[in-house]
Amino acid sequence: MKVSLIAVQLEIDAAVLATADRYRAHIDEMVACAVEEAGDVDARLVVLPEIAGHLGLLALAPPPAHKRRSLGEALAMAAVRRPLEVLRGFSTTRLLQPRHAVLAALAPDGERYWRSVMGPLARRHDAYVVAGSHLRLGPEGDLTNASFLFAPDGRCIATTDKVNLVPGREDGAPGGLGLARGEAEHLPIVATPLGTVATLIGYDAFAAPHTELERFVPLGASLRARGGVAIAANPAALDEGVGLAASLREVAFARFGVTAQLVGNVLDLQFSGTSQIVARDTDGVHELARTGSTAHGGHVVAAVTC
Repeated sequence: MKVSLIAVQLEIDAAVLATADRYRAHIDEMVACAVEEAGDVDARLVVLPEIAGHLGLLALAPPPAHKRRSLGEALAMAAVRRPLEVLRGFSTTRLLQPRHAVLAALAPDGERYWRSVMGPLARRHDAYVVAGSHLRLGPEGDLTNASFLFAPDGRCIATTDKVNLVPGREDGAPGGLGLARGEAEHLPIVATPLGTVATLIGYDAFAAPHTELERFVPLGASLRARGGVAIAANPAALDEGVGLAASLREVAFARFGVTAQLVGNVLDLQFSGTSQIVARDTDGVHELARTGSTAHGGHVVAAVTC
């Protein structure tokens, strides 16, 4: 089977995120360009970057919020206009903190928006779509950094919660988001016509932790123990873009790896990175494609046989 693996290096700025419709149109355009380059194939997998769904919360925010200095301030302003949802956030989330309540108040609308963008996108391009990541409010009040996998018919067929949280950013450290962790043993492995697919969100694709004291689970080894996968999808942001390739060099847990990065600037956020597609065989890990810039949007495509 001839398959196209596609990593979309999504570029964002204030104009792109000014409204929900503009953000949707920008994503549609970038994915359409990538799929057009891929040409006619038997199946295709499109991977979008980590945090792309988080930014949908800003796109949904009212115009005054976009004039704030930081994303946190912008989302707080958006939430202030919805006091009942914020109160519900305090009552449903496990952490009784204002920031957590704001995110809990906004996350359900953000997820509905993200589904409305990604499901039709998958149908339109007849593709499996790894929908970057977004903030997901679970039934027990946990907030996670989560990634959906959509089938070509637009159905969401898997939800992956990030297991390894970036210290000081996503965990419970001062200034962190206080997100809940996914469970390594429950990481979805999905059977598709392309082969089995697993999603490693950002830091989950790394082989070793950044620090000695944090909780970290090497998911490459965990996937290998479960039999490995054909394709490891890696929505990424705020990292060096080398995690997945380096992990595959250490442990043969996937035949192919697809890393999609977020680039650009908005409010207090800055993103840069290199998207790439790699293959692993008996001779080691080989790079099939890489974007030429760490600061501008685009895509990389690789035709492979699965």
